[in-house]
This record gives sequence, C-alpha cells and structure tokens, in this order.
Amino acid sequence: MSEIAKKSVVTFATRVVLQIVSIGGAIVIARTLGASGKGVYTYAITILAMLQMANAGQASALAWQYTKRGRAPATLRRIMFRVLFTFGLPIAVGLGVAGFLIPGQSALIAVAAAVPFALLVQSATGFFLADSDVRTVNIQQALTNALPVLMYVPLLFLLHGQLWVLFAVWTVCYVIAAGYTLTRLRKYNSTEGNDEGPIFKEQLKYGAQVSVNSTVAYLNFRIDVFLIMFVLGHSALGVYSIGVGIGEMLWQLSRPIATAAFGRIARGTEAEAAETTATCMRHSFALVCLGAIVIFFVAPLLIPLVYGKTFAEAGTVTRVLLPGIIAYSVMPTLATFFSQQLGMPRLPVIFSSLSTIICAGVTLALLPHFGILGGAFATSISYVTAFVAAAAYFVRRTRIKPQRLFTLSRSDLHPYRSLFHRKQRAPVSGS
Repeated sequence: MSEIAKKSVVTFATRVVLQIVSIGGAIVIARTLGASGKGVYTYAITILAMLQMANAGQASALAWQYTKRGRAPATLRRIMFRVLFTFGLPIAVGLGVAGFLIPGQSALIAVAAAVPFALLVQSATGFFLADSDVRTVNIQQALTNALPVLMYVPLLFLLHGQLWVLFAVWTVCYVIAAGYTLTRLRKYNSTEGNDEGPIFKEQLKYGAQVSVNSTVAYLNFRIDVFLIMFVLGHSALGVYSIGVGIGEMLWQLSRPIATAAFGRIARGTEAEAAETTATCMRHSFALVCLGAIVIFFVAPLLIPLVYGKTFAEAGTVTRVLLPGIIAYSVMPTLATFFSQQLGMPRLPVIFSSLSTIICAGVTLALLPHFGILGGAFATSISYVTAFVAAAAYFVRRTRIKPQRLFTLSRSDLHPYRSLFHRKQRAPVSGS
C-alpha cells in the first residue's frame, strides 16, 4: 500500500492545485458572465463530459486487454485510433450541425470543436493507468483543467471577453492536451502486434459494456443538471452548478486513491484486489467525511461573498448534496474492482441505472415545489441508494466485513506517516 499511498499523495496535491485554479476560474466566469453565462458554460462542459463517459469504455477495455489479456500495446494503440476515427468524427460533425441549426444550442459548436481531442486524451488514459503512469494522467488533467483558466481569466476579467472567447480557449487547451498525449503514446508504437480483427471485436464488446455504465453513471451525476436546465433555465442552472461544483470538489480527496490503486486492483488476484479495494474505501470515506464537515459550515458563508448574492442559494444546495457526495466517493474504487478485476462491467451499470432512475423521478417530483433544492435532495437520495447496493454486493462476493470498508486502523496510517517523515528528513536543495 506504500506505493499507492505515495502516488495518492502526489496525485492529491496535483488535484488540489487544479481544484483551486478551477474554483478561481468559476468565480471569474460567475462575476463576468453572470448566472446565465455560467449556466451555458456548465451545459457545454456537461455535454462534453457525457460524451467522454460514453467513450470511457475504450480506455477501460484497453487497460483490461493490456493487463489481463496480454494483448500487444502496439495493436491496441492502432485499434484505439481506428475506433476514435470511426465514432468520434461523426459525433463532432453531428454536434456542429445541431449547434448551427437548433435555436439556443450554439454552445454545441464549441463542444463539436473540442470533442475529437477530448476523446483522444480520455482514451489514452487506459494505457497510462494500466502502467501506473499517474504522472502523465496528472499532466493531462492540468492541461485540460488548469491551463484554460490561466488563459481565459485575463481575457474575461481584464479584457472583458465574451462567452465565445471562453469556449475558444477551452477548445485550444484540449488540442494542446491531445498533442501531449500523442507524445506519451509513442512508447506504445511498434510494428509487432496481434491479429487486430478479434481484438477489435473484443475491445468493442468489453468497451460497450463499460461505456453504457459510464454513460449511465454520468447521467446519474448530471440528470439533475439537464432537468434544471430545461425546466428552470440557464440562470437557475448557473446557481445550482456552483453548489454542485463545491460539493463534488470533495471527490478530489478520494479520486487520487482510486487512480493510484487502479493498476494493483486490475493486476492482482481477486483476494489481493479485494483487500486493496477495501483499504482504499476506508481512506476515501474518512477523508471525504472530514472535508464534508468543513464544507457544511463554510460554504453558505463564503459563496455569497465570493460569487455574489445571486448565488447565495448554492450554499444550501451544497449542504443537501453532502450525504450523497460522501456515499459516492468510494464508487470509483468499487467500479474498478467490478470491471477490471472481476471482468463484469455490467455490475456498475446496474447500480448506476438504479441511481439514475431514482434521481430523475425524485427530481421531477420535487422541482416544482423546492426549485433547485429539489435536484439536490434527489441526487443525495439516489447516490446513497446506489452505494448501499454496490457495497452490499462487494461484501457478499468478497466476505470482507462491512466495518472494514469504513473504519481506519492504525496500520492504515503507517504509509502516510512514513512518507511524511521521509519528506521531513529529505535534504533541502542548496543547504
């Protein structure tokens, strides 16, 4: 677990910096473009993210074929580009046409420009995660999340740029990230390989299952966003998105653990993977709970001061979302165990579908009476329900006691203590 702990700390530090930068960017967007502009931007990035989730099966399939099936990476790399060309370009063209022809959907033009590059970046993570190359994944995150903020903040705040400037910067940064990804993929490029036909079909079959799960899971994350957008409008979505963003910020505490443990869960025996999964769940749950306590008291006070009084209701939205945020913080680790270790990507689909149906139904029932708070209530209820179902299946399959998923032991803290002491003893450059 020490190697996982080390990579988790590095990834966590990276994600914290990226999150701070992203929050700064969100503040500037809210202050310069208002609730409506913030809502349109949220809608665009939500559409792109959903398309990435629909493509997530390819990254997962690449990792599975590479680690569990022993397929030649050169062959997998060629198939990856073949799939992207076959499916990615038509999607981009369709979005562009829809953006031009459908009134009020011009944001789709920006999504169309970014999507081919975004899908390439996302697909290639299958190789990097399988090789535990967390550094490359972190740099990809920096190029797509932090670099746009550093570029558009002066343009919006100092030069009074409009929404199209924001979208132009956003697209350019995905192009840059795609270029970096191509350089990192060179080590997988060789003439040797396997017969591509069967592997192509194998990748599509496995990837389709994961993609369905990822799409359903993301729809579960964002069904409330779409319903609020079309029922209450851009401005309501702009306010709601602030609360969602602050709540989901807590996932940055748990995602580095899931990322660092991906390779070990995928490559180990089932017993070893189950132990690693349970350990990661304990750490994730503890960290997110501590963060949630702070957010509960701080968010309602800071949001009106930082974003403006227009966004004050986002503080209550954040509080209502916290139970669901805590529950869902461990789901990526469980999904990795189900998909990569057990080779059963249909399991996460079942749990995500359950959550999505509950979220959609409760949101539609509550929106007319509670406004955006109805979406927050529905999200928390659905997340908790899905987590309980997934954890129950994991416990039944692995025979691991439920309390071991939530309670930290002293031994769990040893790797982090050792890492901390090594950092303290490290010589200071120039001393």
